[in-house]
Amino acid sequence: MATITVLVTNDAGLDTLLSEDEVQQIAEAVLDAEGITVSAEVSVSFIDEDEMRALNAEWRGIDAPTDVLSFECDGADAEGLPDGAVLELGDVMLAPTVIAAQAPAFNATPVEECRLMLVHGMLHLLGYDHMQEDEAAQMEAHELAVLQALATARGDDPVGVVLGPMTRHQND
Repeated sequence: MATITVLVTNDAGLDTLLSEDEVQQIAEAVLDAEGITVSAEVSVSFIDEDEMRALNAEWRGIDAPTDVLSFECDGADAEGLPDGAVLELGDVMLAPTVIAAQAPAFNATPVEECRLMLVHGMLHLLGYDHMQEDEAAQMEAHELAVLQALATARGDDPVGVVLGPMTRHQND
């Protein structure tokens, strides 16, 4: 399993929905599932709706808050990195108030939805996308596999993990 360092920030003092330990576990599970074997770093920031709206407007041209944004640095390609170098995956920005508000529409709790959005954001850092139907289906399959493995590790029934149609940007 890869060693991952996760820097968690919450400058606005928000209810993050997930503990720092769980954020670390989720990041490790994604890297493990994707076969990443080099040391890596990722930043996970919990931000308010105003900051998320500003980032979404700047980077995606959509003047509205969203649930998660990912900003890739090195991606999953470790080629060209010197021996012993750390793969800088990038930044995952989560808006817990947006995530909590949308959770009921996906028949999920805010915590379940936040887990999904973190897995989703991590997969973006590893090169996954969902602009085409086949890409979305592939990304969702990977999300489900990681979330089911995490459920099993927690002692929860992995069959209870259900994904809503969240990766297809139908209205963007």
